[in-house]
Amino acid sequence: MVGSRRGVDGKLLHFCPHCHSKKIVKNGHHYGGKLQFLCNSCHKHFTEEVAKGYPTTKIPFPVISYLLYFRRKLPEFSNMRKYRRFVNHWLRYLQVNNQDISRQTIHHWNNEFDHLLDRVITFEESRDYCKNRIKQLAKARPPQQTIPYQRALEVMVRKFGRAAVVRLIKTDEIFFKELVNVISRHGVFNWEFLEGNYERRSGSQRPLAAG
Repeated sequence: MVGSRRGVDGKLLHFCPHCHSKKIVKNGHHYGGKLQFLCNSCHKHFTEEVAKGYPTTKIPFPVISYLLYFRRKLPEFSNMRKYRRFVNHWLRYLQVNNQDISRQTIHHWNNEFDHLLDRVITFEESRDYCKNRIKQLAKARPPQQTIPYQRALEVMVRKFGRAAVVRLIKTDEIFFKELVNVISRHGVFNWEFLEGNYERRSGSQRPLAAG
């Protein structure tokens, strides 16, 4: 694991990001509540996020990267109004930010962080971070009403076309499965890119935008 791109696995920090010493110990918590480490060689403090190479942000970088991956994969999110609505709903749902993010902030994320995604974090890591966050919050929330997985597939085919869905499966099956899972388990979070005629077509089923 020492030769990994960040020197970190999901459970254990292997060396200091400053001097690469293995003489590191846990050292309390950062003022923001994050676990902090101390290097006994260079005597510098750092959080696990810094050791992983994540840029410093007020909103956890795995959440930002999760949202940026969606913008990369879904052409509808080239529309800033739709994407901003999606972002703000997710941030409130994950309870990491209660104020709406501005267009300027989203442009900053895209310009500053998008090129870092493949280098410092994978989609699986950002997805798992958000899933764990949802599990933590689920303890204090009522159960989320779901729709059948097959119904979620039909939503994607109707919106994007069968050819586009097949292409997404072939190019990025992990993202495809996560997208269907999100639609199935969480509705569509009022995402405008999945609205339209689906509510009228759904018959007796709950509106997809009611997630």
